[in-house]
Amino acid sequence: MGFFKDLKKQEWEKMCCRCGLCCHEKTVSSKTVTYHLDSQCIMLDTETNLCKVYNTRYKEHARCQSVNLFKAMFASYLPPECAYVQWAEKNHVRFVRKLEFFYISSDLCKTKLDD
Repeated sequence: MGFFKDLKKQEWEKMCCRCGLCCHEKTVSSKTVTYHLDSQCIMLDTETNLCKVYNTRYKEHARCQSVNLFKAMFASYLPPECAYVQWAEKNHVRFVRKLEFFYISSDLCKTKLDD
């Protein structure tokens, strides 16, 4: 478990795959996590999936939370696509119950209705 001590903040942040999912509203229940793709943080640039005010995000938007090592290990709401989750699983330090993930958006609903 020495890799925790050696993991620098810059290296940690470089792991992010820029999926932007952590910036979307989510509903968490005992068995599921639903990501609401139409409801994202106003600071998220949806073209790049990057925060427009990254360096000051915690001051600019009170609901913004960092995805730190602790959350990568224990936060059940982080999706399997998240690079931090993948890192934690690869290093056998992911300790959460398995939940089903759903991603909903008006575009997905419209497509299903048009079929």
